[in-house]
Amino acid sequence: MKQAYVRGYYGYKNFGDELLFFGVIDWIFSHYPEIQELVIEVNNKTWMEYRVKKNYQEYTSKEQYHKISFVEIKQHRWKYLTHIISLLGFGKYRSYFKFFGWWEVLSDERDFPHDGRNIPLLFGTTVRKWKFMLLGGIGTPRKTRTKLLYDILLPKAEWIITREETSYKTALKRNKHTASYQDFSQNIIENTACKKQDTSPSYVLINCNLKSRNPDTKESIVEFCKTHAQHKKIFFPCDMNDDIYCFADLQQDIPDLEMYDRTKHSLQDSLCLFKGSTAAIWARLHFLLPLKLYKKDFTAIKYAEKIYKMID
Repeated sequence: MKQAYVRGYYGYKNFGDELLFFGVIDWIFSHYPEIQELVIEVNNKTWMEYRVKKNYQEYTSKEQYHKISFVEIKQHRWKYLTHIISLLGFGKYRSYFKFFGWWEVLSDERDFPHDGRNIPLLFGTTVRKWKFMLLGGIGTPRKTRTKLLYDILLPKAEWIITREETSYKTALKRNKHTASYQDFSQNIIENTACKKQDTSPSYVLINCNLKSRNPDTKESIVEFCKTHAQHKKIFFPCDMNDDIYCFADLQQDIPDLEMYDRTKHSLQDSLCLFKGSTAAIWARLHFLLPLKLYKKDFTAIKYAEKIYKMID
């Protein structure tokens, strides 16, 4: 293939998605070096261009960097007409091979159509022509409509590359062209080099998101901070559109809590912050995964299937 199109969940100022972005770019170009143009669908083109420019020298080659371009999702009054055009196979990128996912690409824990049904709805011609690949997690199908989606969609994928054993077994039942890899962020996390850090005073990392925030989880964070009373406490917002709203609430009970503004730092800087930490607490997968790979002491608040599947 010479031209490819990537559809995931990018440009929403999410730390995990940024890790996955660089990981999957590396995977795609490693497996398909013949690609000359890689178009990536994003929510905020300006933000992604800024973050890639800030990080590409560490995580991509100059050759790869110049093959990447972004197309922004247009949220205008005619967006449904755009969707119909795409469904009918007349979209601008209709001839491009499609890569879908590299996070939890199919999951009935999300609402329709974000459970995965947006793939055949928006890219019907691509699915009918078997010109696509699924990358990432495949959620356990619990609903009848999810099982039906899997029976229709999974057999048509040219390849399915999964990130853990449960997803692999689920996909393999419906498509023999299934391979088990790892989370696409893993190479990025493990291969990030850091200068020797002065960790005095020692610090702990804390995250909190709106979806799983409740009195019990807040109490767990407060108790965690009490057990690390002598440590500096740093709030690390994975999602700049979500997690930052938890900070002020937590600060009422943890007055010495400080905010780390990762938008001002490179991805390398943020991962080095994880490497230098003493301990951490919260539930987001890509907050916990660096801690696990760096063999840090952490408390996982498990609220989604992907956490159970990937974090012991």
